[in-house]
Amino acid sequence: MLMEVRLKKIKQIINEQQHATMDELAEQLNVSKDTIRRDLIKLEEQHIIRRTHGGAVLVEKEASIFDYDQRSTKLHQVKTQLGKIAESKIKTNSSVIFDSSTTVEKVIQYLFNKRITAITNSLIHATLLAKMKEVTISVLPGKLHKTQLFLHGADTIEKLKQYHVDYTLLGVFALSNEGVFIHTEEEGLVKRQMIKQANTVIAIADHTKMGKTGFFKICDLSEIDLLITDLMPNPSLKQALIENHVACLILDKIKE
Repeated sequence: MLMEVRLKKIKQIINEQQHATMDELAEQLNVSKDTIRRDLIKLEEQHIIRRTHGGAVLVEKEASIFDYDQRSTKLHQVKTQLGKIAESKIKTNSSVIFDSSTTVEKVIQYLFNKRITAITNSLIHATLLAKMKEVTISVLPGKLHKTQLFLHGADTIEKLKQYHVDYTLLGVFALSNEGVFIHTEEEGLVKRQMIKQANTVIAIADHTKMGKTGFFKICDLSEIDLLITDLMPNPSLKQALIENHVACLILDKIKE
């Protein structure tokens, strides 16, 4: 198979799956891992993919925008595993702000009987939290986003200012060396205030959100305390996280 044909097929596979391992690519293209490794280096030089531990992910400068249902099902297994790790970092008898992201939603299923005080602007999250026996819930006021079912606006932000919590759980739309981003100002302003009210900010982001930007900047990297993700960030972003004193938990490394 000609290199040009292989590169095209590799791009197609990674574009469809967002991520592929060298073993998967070698099997599908019926070539050696060494050949795949050379092909991935070529594609990385063209800024089409980013090599990771044992594979590659697609490179996109702007994070894609999906509705809630699409986001909820996208990378479901990965988000569930990230949610389990995030829950393990929350101490019992603590206070927690839950933002309205689908990734943060995955944390809730692991709370079980952990005693916490929860604050959220998401009606979906509030409904799920209500099923947890030991959780006390406060729902923030504001203007309701009818499709995403989260509350936002001046009333939401003013109410948030009254809280001082142990943790804020922050689902990430896009994260780069420049900071954390989202696609709408209305949600971004709420997330920005949530960050300000917490002793510890835990950001949760799968690999498709890394190395990207969005329309509205929420905060600098220095305002995050812990980043939980599934794959090692690229060298530039990894260095930026270190310089901004952001601790990282990598699912890929934990599984090893």
